[in-house]
Amino acid sequence: MAEIGLMKEVVESAIEYIDRVIIGIEGINEDFQRGREDRATNSIVQLIEGIQWLLHAIEGTRAIHGDISIDIAGINPIFNQLVEALENADYVLLGDLLEYEIIPVVKEWQEKLILVQGSAY
Repeated sequence: MAEIGLMKEVVESAIEYIDRVIIGIEGINEDFQRGREDRATNSIVQLIEGIQWLLHAIEGTRAIHGDISIDIAGINPIFNQLVEALENADYVLLGDLLEYEIIPVVKEWQEKLILVQGSAY
């Protein structure tokens, strides 16, 4: 029973963390737009670590997801594109990937985690 309580706490933390991820992405894009590429690329490293934590949180709480399916594999091709854009210093592509690919995915995760939270309590 304690394990389920812990999973509920992780889901709650993940829901809150996604808001910070989105704010972080907006800050990274602002840094790119203002020519602060070094700062933005350093922030991307932290962002990737944060998204990895979210992936572990979602995977680690599957036991309480019930019928709610959360697709985490769909982010892998986006990650591959991010790495390629970083290697090529393609900051326009990086910004677009963050804003138009990553944000919608993490928002979808958040919506589904909110459903999990509602059904698990």
